[in-house]
Amino acid sequence: MKNIKVGIVVTTHFSDEYRPEGDIYIENYCESAKCIKYPFKIYVFDNASTKKLPKLDYDYVDLIRVEDQSLRGLSGTWNDGTKKAINDECDIIIVSNDDVELNKSVNIFIERIYDHDFNDKSIYGPVSNGVLGGIQRQSKSINSIVELTNNNNNMLNGFFWGFAKEFYFSFKMENGNLIDEKNYPWGGNEEELQKRIWSDGGRSFVLDNCFIFHRKIRGWTRFHMETNT
Repeated sequence: MKNIKVGIVVTTHFSDEYRPEGDIYIENYCESAKCIKYPFKIYVFDNASTKKLPKLDYDYVDLIRVEDQSLRGLSGTWNDGTKKAINDECDIIIVSNDDVELNKSVNIFIERIYDHDFNDKSIYGPVSNGVLGGIQRQSKSINSIVELTNNNNNMLNGFFWGFAKEFYFSFKMENGNLIDEKNYPWGGNEEELQKRIWSDGGRSFVLDNCFIFHRKIRGWTRFHMETNT
């Protein structure tokens, strides 16, 4: 087995207003991660829950509390989690929604990124039932890698995406962040990242033989809309 260390960044929220089943989603997520065969750590960011999350008593979970999610949005947790994974010397970093359930095909996803010829310049995503459209919307895994570089009409979806540590060092900004949280704290962050890296030789790929189930719960979209009106 390859010697690959994996860091997974997951942002969650539990409240009656926006995510009344947030406790169930993150518990299911952490439980489903037992299918990962490589050493891994899940960096769970509790983004200002108003109800108490479950204990998440797993030795591979690091729980970080954010008191005010309106300050840095979703992107702030993505940046902090990425830097934690880099500091922990993770080889592969995955950024994921909490309303996802992992399965054994995530191991193929990890291996594909690790072995890919362009992993110092690329980001990667799987296919899923929970994507609105484009090549990533599938009912089962696909059998070939699809490149989406410079395809503004079909960009990688941010519900679950990954990259190698070398990618971070290729495209981090001067402040050490990978995501432009100042201008894109919520929506549009993954699109901005792709356009930025494409202009500098970066690439986007949908990987084969990996399917990720995604519920697509949209409570954060409503929070963002209500706090910006």
